[in-house]
Amino acid sequence: MVVHEHGTVESVEGARARVRLQPARPEQCAHCRACRPAGQGVVLLQVEAGDLRPGDRVTVEVPLPGPWHAIGLVLAMPLAAMVGGAVLGAESRSLQQALGLGADAAAILTGLAVAVVALVVTTWRERRFRRRCRPRILAVHRPPGPEGGFA
Repeated sequence: MVVHEHGTVESVEGARARVRLQPARPEQCAHCRACRPAGQGVVLLQVEAGDLRPGDRVTVEVPLPGPWHAIGLVLAMPLAAMVGGAVLGAESRSLQQALGLGADAAAILTGLAVAVVALVVTTWRERRFRRRCRPRILAVHRPPGPEGGFA
């Protein structure tokens, strides 16, 4: 899913620009974490500066994971891993002997351990998605220059 928003460049610091957005549909922005809230329905977004200048109006594209992607990462993967680990712990006699536990305790321990590993992997994948799919500027609309034309 991709969200397009309009905003104003607030400042440019080095290779990064801070864009002030007032999202038309704030519910789409509620969980993306690409922006940070600035109060009163306004959010601030960091983008690559390029040739942006303070005061430029911009159109920003923010890629977001879909709701099914989030459900899969946060709920389905760890839950499936926990069930699979529990079955492995309950059925594997060699694992039970290696841990020195009975079938029930081995199932619980293996299920929890595999679920934690799955949660770490899904957290890593979500961070990787955020690094790969950064917000980008689609269009720049500069205010008129002093001569009456566009700058």
